[in-house]
Amino acid sequence: MALLACPVVALADPVYSMTFLPSGFNATAMNSSGRIVGNTSEGVSVWDGASLINLGLGANSYGYAINGRGDVAGALGSWGYGQPFLYTSEAMHHVGPVLDDVQAGRANGLNDLGQVAGEYATFGGDQHAWVDAHGTITMLGTLSGRVTWAAATAINNRGQIVGGSTYVGADSIYAGHAFLYQDGRMQDLGTLGGEESFATDINDMGQVVGWSYDETGDTVPFLYTGGSMRSLGPLDRYNYVKGEAWAINNAGMVVGWSQLWADERTAFLYMDGKMTDLNQFVEGTDGWQVVEAYDINDAQQILGKACRDGECMSVRLDLVSAVPEPGNYALLTAGLVLLAGWRKTGKRESLRFS
Repeated sequence: MALLACPVVALADPVYSMTFLPSGFNATAMNSSGRIVGNTSEGVSVWDGASLINLGLGANSYGYAINGRGDVAGALGSWGYGQPFLYTSEAMHHVGPVLDDVQAGRANGLNDLGQVAGEYATFGGDQHAWVDAHGTITMLGTLSGRVTWAAATAINNRGQIVGGSTYVGADSIYAGHAFLYQDGRMQDLGTLGGEESFATDINDMGQVVGWSYDETGDTVPFLYTGGSMRSLGPLDRYNYVKGEAWAINNAGMVVGWSQLWADERTAFLYMDGKMTDLNQFVEGTDGWQVVEAYDINDAQQILGKACRDGECMSVRLDLVSAVPEPGNYALLTAGLVLLAGWRKTGKRESLRFS
């Protein structure tokens, strides 16, 4: 069965269709089933693929995270900050530390277990990172060991948390490094040669993405995996200004944005060790350009923003079924015919593709 011993399927590049979300809806995050949370002039809302549902929390409510159950986390207050909340089963709960009138915060990350991670700031300017596990609140501290600032941005289903924090040796109290918090300890993930970095997302494998300054001072998207940080780009080595990675799924696919010298910003998709302009994979755009990608789920759906002639809309990109590359299709068909015959002889009861 030499034919079966060979890799018979080579998938072509992904192809996406573009769905425009309702006008006036500023999308922020997407869950595993493609439901999207965001904000309108009437407050935090959820798009379920057919209609936009306002959660009834008031105009000064903002949603930043949504989990697989459809629970939403965010903030109640002006300008996107206030008292962090968790909305679940059509009930609203305050999460994180109870804040007074001179403090403001927000919930940034939410996992499928209902654990929430976020931040709050004091009137004096200090910023604190926290996690709320069903009412048990833990302050994460800082990399510097003293209060200056830290912010938690995402939490995975293993309870690992990422974000950014002031660090020992920083030239400025405002400079920070990306961190990974687990087992009660905050780990400094370092940089790509510059002074600052910041982590934006983590998948269930513990892979972290974000941005870092490199040795030249450029802002570079990074992937932290296997104990080391590496650059994902640049997208165009001769025309590159800066970029950031914003989300990663459990297959290790990363999305974000990259900016070129002409002040043109474009979304990227990183997969199979290569960063590519996301627009190369989108069909039927009618002139719309995906300029930022905010989120990607395990179904490879992508949440982002597309613009045309100065108008911008939130969009969801849905994967069109990938097909084998033409040169391999005949080989695949022949292999399946042989497999069918092999099963009929009783040598193997079942076949599972994985």
